[in-house]
Amino acid sequence: MDNKKSLYDRFGGDQQVSELIDQFYYKVLFDKLLRDKFLKADMSRVRYQQKRFFSQMMGDKNTQYTGKDLVEVHKDLNITNQQFDKFKVHLKNIAQDMEVSGADLEELLDHVEKHRDQIVFNKAA
Repeated sequence: MDNKKSLYDRFGGDQQVSELIDQFYYKVLFDKLLRDKFLKADMSRVRYQQKRFFSQMMGDKNTQYTGKDLVEVHKDLNITNQQFDKFKVHLKNIAQDMEVSGADLEELLDHVEKHRDQIVFNKAA
């Protein structure tokens, strides 16, 4: 792994992050476990903010996430650990289909996992 390049750069930059997020939400909207969380959402806005969030999280120094705080966005959605895990499964499968290296995929999933406590509020389920 080239430590001089960010995950964002190794991943392929804006175009690849956009592709990941677009494919991800396509899968989510057909997933019975996840789709209800997005039925009332402005999906263009959700995808735009998610692309910015992922770009910044992956190390793009030129992107600044300007959306709402993660806790604020997710606190009333009643997201479970099972749903968060399914979110990660979709990301993993899409990234593998995009031929992301194993090390970069693990780094991506590690970044996502660090946000679990800001997203999952239904710990009992």
